[in-house]
Amino acid sequence: MKNMEYNAGEIVELAIRRQEFSISELSRRLHVNRRTLYNWFTKKDLHPELILQIGKVINYNFYPDFEIGFFGLCHEEELKSNTRNTRKYSEDLVFYWMGKYINLLEEYKGLLRKRNSQKADSYTVAGE
Repeated sequence: MKNMEYNAGEIVELAIRRQEFSISELSRRLHVNRRTLYNWFTKKDLHPELILQIGKVINYNFYPDFEIGFFGLCHEEELKSNTRNTRKYSEDLVFYWMGKYINLLEEYKGLLRKRNSQKADSYTVAGE
């Protein structure tokens, strides 16, 4: 499979699905939400360290799926030695925080609906 045919996110998603690995389980192990994973799947470029970490979790070697220059390294040992802690890396990602923000907005919207529903009920009781 060549990097020119697919974007990095599609290659990663395809490998995850071929391994029949649960998206929910992967999100738990990478300490990100599922929405973040789906956002990664749409990205043309993903950081090589992230790809390697996903490969480690799903027990898949992405090295043959990308052109050699993609990782900028030639030896698998070098790839492993450069892998950082996923939790630290994911906190740096825009999509991680965007997912957190969207979840917070959804919770806030639910609270507003609940409050408005309670107000409507109190008007109905008072108006009867």
